[in-house]
Amino acid sequence: MNKILSFGRSCKAYLRLYKEQGPDVKLCCENCNRKLHKHGRYFRWVTSKSEHIHIPIYRWLCPSCGTTISLLPDFLIPWARFTTWVRESVIVRKRQGKSLGWIAGAVVSTRIGLSPSTVKRWWKQQTAKVAATSLWIASQLVKAGCEEDLLRMHPKPVAVEPADTWIWFGQLVQRYAPRLSRLRGYWTFLNAKIPREYLL
Repeated sequence: MNKILSFGRSCKAYLRLYKEQGPDVKLCCENCNRKLHKHGRYFRWVTSKSEHIHIPIYRWLCPSCGTTISLLPDFLIPWARFTTWVRESVIVRKRQGKSLGWIAGAVVSTRIGLSPSTVKRWWKQQTAKVAATSLWIASQLVKAGCEEDLLRMHPKPVAVEPADTWIWFGQLVQRYAPRLSRLRGYWTFLNAKIPREYLL
C-alpha cells in the first residue's frame, strides 16, 4: 500500500532531507487504527526533466495486522517513473494542441528522452480519469461549503467531449487550490489529497 505526502519541493530537496533518515511522521493503520512503526526503506529511480535520481522510499509497518505502507513524495505516484511535474507538463501542452512529437522533444532534455508513444499513452490514461477526478474535486468543494452550481460551469454538460471536461477540471482545480503556485503544478497538490483511484 502507498500513501502520498508532501516531502520537499523537488526531487533534490527530498534527497537532501531524507537521504539517510526517513521523515518524522506519525501514522495509524487504516485497517486496525494501530500506530505504525518504521520498517526500513527501498530505493527507486525517478526521472525529472533533466536527470535520473535514485531516491529512498520509506516504509511503515502495522505490528497488529502486518499492513505495510510505503510513503511516496507527492511528485510520485505508484509505478510512475517520471515525476508528476513532467507528466502534468505533457498534458498541459497536449491540451494546448501541441503535437505528440513536439511535446516529446520539448518537455524533457534530449539526454532523458521521451517518446511520442509515451505522450499518447499518458494522454489516454489521464483523459479516461479526468471526469471522475473532476467529480471528486466538485464533491470536496461542496463539502467545504461551496454553493455555486459547479455542474453549470461545465462548458458542455450534454454530449461531453474530453476537451470540455479538461476545461471543467481546470476550473475546479483553481477553486480547490486558488493560491497554489503554478511552479510545482496542481497535480502534486491533488495527489497528496485524492483517493488512489483518482491519482493523476
